[in-house]
Amino acid sequence: MTVETFNWPIQTATQPTLDVKDRIRKAQFGDGYEQVTGDGLNPSQLSFPYSFTGPSMRAMEIYNFLSRHKTKAFIFTPPYGEKGLYRVAADSLKRAVKGKTLLIVTATFEQAFAP
Repeated sequence: MTVETFNWPIQTATQPTLDVKDRIRKAQFGDGYEQVTGDGLNPSQLSFPYSFTGPSMRAMEIYNFLSRHKTKAFIFTPPYGEKGLYRVAADSLKRAVKGKTLLIVTATFEQAFAP
């Protein structure tokens, strides 16, 4: 099975930011010493809020692509970031009507990891 690539443009008007979620394990000892380590093989996960406002035909192409990728990964390169695998975060995909011919599609892309 081939991994699809997200090829639509990023609209910079929303000032997209690449967020980092860190999973950390801590052990606190009685003498004030604290041991800290990353949790798992990939303790940091990137996420990216995506938004597209444009013609309804193109917006529906994007929406359908993202709808297919809630449980399977796609290739995406965030602005000033590295190409990687991402998936659409649960319950983040939305579309809204803006006028007769415009749609808004929003979603959050979460970094996925290959086995």
